[in-house]
Amino acid sequence: MTPAYQTILEETGDFIVYDEALISAPTARLFCPEEWGHNVTPHSEGRGTVWFVEQGDNRWVLKAFRRGGFVGRFIREHYVFLGNRRARMIREFELLSRLHRLGLPVPRPVAACLNRTGMLSYSGSLITERLDNARSLALCVSRGELPEDHQWREIGRMIKKFHDNHVFHSDLNAGNVLLDESAVYLIDFDRSHIRPSGLGGDWRRANLQRLRRSLDKLSAHGLVDLERPWGLLRDGYDGAGAR
Repeated sequence: MTPAYQTILEETGDFIVYDEALISAPTARLFCPEEWGHNVTPHSEGRGTVWFVEQGDNRWVLKAFRRGGFVGRFIREHYVFLGNRRARMIREFELLSRLHRLGLPVPRPVAACLNRTGMLSYSGSLITERLDNARSLALCVSRGELPEDHQWREIGRMIKKFHDNHVFHSDLNAGNVLLDESAVYLIDFDRSHIRPSGLGGDWRRANLQRLRRSLDKLSAHGLVDLERPWGLLRDGYDGAGAR
């Protein structure tokens, strides 16, 4: 299938992909928070800071890619370059584009930029449309403000939609599940991928258990009992319960 986006290779070696229906001829400056002046505000939740951009009708989220784990203590924002199409922000943009076309509940990608920082290294950023009035499941649970029963079921149904499309989310945790009054979304698809069909269901179970572990960490102090909510989520995933 022909991608529904355009690419730019700048003289500096920076590689940009973008949705021409949302933006035209972007440059690497688009991905620099300081270029936006008073139209950008930082937002911190999870591993690092993202930037909320507001200009005219545009309401975007700008994410600079940062390493986590042990390696991230020493190398925060540089990755080994193996080709433009294999860069993490480019792969996430392309996956989000595909998922959005499938009608799955993800933020629509606007653009991504790979910055060559050396012969064998790169850094980069991704811009997506902002999901207004949505907050993370992690924030709800940590505040003891549990979603309604129907929302737990809808979270389960939402995850099942991704799994039925063979989408493996590499970091399925409560911070990457967003809720608003009428919908549930999944965000942050770095290192995620679509798995070949015909594989067993172990990866699905492991994906769900990753989400459960993240919820257990949030309720570790006994402030929230998640047994019933988790049962509702599983009802939604398994196709049981009221809609």
